Amino acid sequence: MKRHGLTWILVSLIAIAFTAGGAVAEEIHVGGITDQSGPTSDVGKDYALALQEAVAWVNDNGGINGKTINLHMFDYGYKRDEAVTLYDKLKTRDKVIAILGWGTGDTEALSQDVSKDKMPYVSASYSAHLTDPAKTPYNLFFSSDYSSNARGAITAWYDEIWMKDPKYKSRRDKGEKPRFMSFYHHAHPYCSAPIKAIKDQAAILGFELVQDQDVSL
Repeated sequence: MKRHGLTWILVSLIAIAFTAGGAVAEEIHVGGITDQSGPTSDVGKDYALALQEAVAWVNDNGGINGKTINLHMFDYGYKRDEAVTLYDKLKTRDKVIAILGWGTGDTEALSQDVSKDKMPYVSASYSAHLTDPAKTPYNLFFSSDYSSNARGAITAWYDEIWMKDPKYKSRRDKGEKPRFMSFYHHAHPYCSAPIKAIKDQAAILGFELVQDQDVSL
């Protein structure tokens, strides 16, 4: 299912980019910036493989408007500076018309260049900081963002567990509030991206907020 989802995302993205570019070419060059050796490589390797399989599937089924996709994929080891370097190489050397990215820190760091270059950029990061089309129109999403997901999750727990589960009845009857604590790695954009939204939603629902706990990535 993940492969098929990525396939149709890729088809849509490249078809849009190719139409907009209006260039005539035998191949459609697409970039890939993935983590296959860094701290998120446990899932990054599978994601990179899925991208390769998606491209292979599209090519095996006629490509885009009859043209083959040439995927230029690189491992950036989850290093933001390396992602910036690779972006420049993909843009200037490989002449890609779209890029499939990975992490939050690097995706956010590249967002200004992506907008300036009008480079369609589909990342595996769903930071809500990149969802405003007035600011980041070329950062494209195929899923709901972290902040929306988190708001939904905490609201669902409040409605379905805190308000309905019998084990919390005595606490509710006493007027106690549910307590909320954040566990995240403060220094990392991926971990910190949804925290404000979570706390804002917790405050709306009447949670008691207690001190955060910092954990390693």
